[in-house]
Amino acid sequence: MGLIIGNRALQGSSNLPYLQQQTFDGEETWVPLTFLDRNRVPVVPTSIRVELDDLTNSVQMDNGPLTLNPLGASTTSYTYPAFSSGSPTPWLLQLSATLMQMTYPYQGSQICKLKLVWKAVDSVTAIAFGQTYETIFELVSTPTVSGSL
Repeated sequence: MGLIIGNRALQGSSNLPYLQQQTFDGEETWVPLTFLDRNRVPVVPTSIRVELDDLTNSVQMDNGPLTLNPLGASTTSYTYPAFSSGSPTPWLLQLSATLMQMTYPYQGSQICKLKLVWKAVDSVTAIAFGQTYETIFELVSTPTVSGSL
């Protein structure tokens, strides 16, 4: 099936089972997060692990899974502040431009998945629990005729 332009359902294609998000190849991407327990109370994670995968070509993009530093860090792949609940201001995970590269630029686009597994302590029971967050987005190549931009 060729490139779908406009509404997928009106053109006979199935609707996507996930929110359609797009980002350009080589562009920084921010993922805002708020961490809640089962009572929807904001909690500060005790650990966070991430992995970014190119699902189109079955390639790990970040050599993950990676364990994030609770004090925050700035690496070639991710930049993030010290762990917080993300309430009232979301906790931002920044995916660097060097990380957001097409596996094969001539492909046009690729489907990527960011998986984040985090652990925290429940606000009522004081028992540790874990949650998984996944987001799917399309990484789009932006070639130019000159190849210099």
